[in-house]
Amino acid sequence: MKHRSWIVVIAAIVAASCQTAPPPVVTPRPESRNLIDPRTGWHGSTTDAVARRFEAAWQMILAGDFAGAHSRLQDVRKRDASYAPADLAEVAIAIGEGRFGDAQSKIDQIKPRYLAVDIYDAELAAAQNRIREAYDRYREIVKSPDAPPAASSRFAELQTRVFDQLYGAAINAQPEDAIRFLREALEIMPNATAARTLLARDLITLKRYDDAKTELDPLMKTAAFDQPEVQEALAEIDVGHGQYEDAIVRYESLARRDSEGKYQRRLEQVKELFAAANMPPQFLRAMDADLITRADLAVLMYWKVASIRFAQNVPAPPIAIDISETPGRDEIIRAIALGIYQIDPVTRRVNPDAEVTGATLVRVAARVLSVRGAACARQAGGPDAILAACGVTVAPEEVPVSGRTASAVLEQVDRAISR
Repeated sequence: MKHRSWIVVIAAIVAASCQTAPPPVVTPRPESRNLIDPRTGWHGSTTDAVARRFEAAWQMILAGDFAGAHSRLQDVRKRDASYAPADLAEVAIAIGEGRFGDAQSKIDQIKPRYLAVDIYDAELAAAQNRIREAYDRYREIVKSPDAPPAASSRFAELQTRVFDQLYGAAINAQPEDAIRFLREALEIMPNATAARTLLARDLITLKRYDDAKTELDPLMKTAAFDQPEVQEALAEIDVGHGQYEDAIVRYESLARRDSEGKYQRRLEQVKELFAAANMPPQFLRAMDADLITRADLAVLMYWKVASIRFAQNVPAPPIAIDISETPGRDEIIRAIALGIYQIDPVTRRVNPDAEVTGATLVRVAARVLSVRGAACARQAGGPDAILAACGVTVAPEEVPVSGRTASAVLEQVDRAISR
C-alpha cells in the first residue's frame, strides 16, 4: 500500500510539472510605448529559428524584462550577426534603462538605416526632451508611404507639445522675442487663433500695424474673426493708422457686449484721440511739448476749458506788442481779453515764450477758476486755497510743465467750473 501511495504522489508531481504555464501579460513600459517593432521597414531575411528567438526577445522588452531580452538577443546575433532588428532591439533596452548615450551610439552604427531606425532616433530625442528635434524627425517619417498609423498620431502629439512650448515661452517673453516664438508656433499650427491674436497684439505694441494686420488676415473668413480679442486688435490697428472712426465703430460694438466696461473705457479714450486729431496744429504741438510756454498754455486753456472757448460778451483786449508772429495768437488774445493773462503796462508785453512751471500753472489755474466764476473759488483765498477748494491738483514746483500735465490740470479746472 505504501508503495502504491508513493507512485500516486510521484505521478501527481510529474503531471503538475508537465502543465504549460500561462504566458505572462505583456504590458509595455512607458519608455517603450512609442518604440515600434524593430523589424518595421527592414527588408532583410533570416532563418525561422532566429525569427522565433527574436520574437521572444522582443516580447521580453515589451514586458520590461531587459536582462532576459539581452540574453536572447546575444543568442540571436550569434546565429545571425547581420540581423539589424536585433541591434535596434538593444537600442530599445538602452532607452528603457535611460542609457541615452549608448542608445545613440548603437543607432549610429546601424547601416543601412530603415524606417524603424528613424523612429527610434526620433524617440530617443523625445526621451531626452529634445521635443523640437523629435517633431522634425517625425515630420519626415510621416511622409514615407510605409509609415505605420502610429507614426501619424505620435507626430500629432509632438506637434502639440512643440506648439505649447513655443506658446508658453511667448506669453512670458518681451514682445520682440514673443513675436519670434509665435511665428514659429504658427508655422506648426497655422490655425491657432489665440497664438495669431497674441502675435498681432505684440506687433501692435511695437507699432508694427501693417504686420499685425497681415497676421490677422487669415482669420477674415473664419468664425474667429468676430471674437472680441480679434476685433480689439483690429480696432487698435485702426487707431495706429489714425482711422479713429473705424476704431470707434469696432469699440462701440465691443462695448455693447461687454459687462465689465473694459471696452467702454477704451472707446472713450479713442474718442478723445479722434477729437485731438481734429484739433489745430498749435494744439497738437502744445499737447506733445515736454516743456510748454505761456502761448502753449493759452492754446490748451482755449481748447480744454469750455467756458473760455464759448465765453460770451468778451471785451476787446488791450494790445500786446509781442504776439504778432506767435503760434496760438488768437488763443492768447482770448486769455488777455478774459483777464487771465496780464499785459505789462510799461512794455506792453505778455511774454508768450516764457516757460511755464508748476508754480506758474498754480497761479494761472486759480485765475481761470476765479474769473470764470467757479462756485468753489468764491470763498477761497490765495491760489493754493482756490485749487484745494475746487479739487484741482497741481504740483507747485519751479520745474517746467509738459503739455499733457497742463492738459490734465485744465481738465480738472473745466470740471470744477461746470459743477
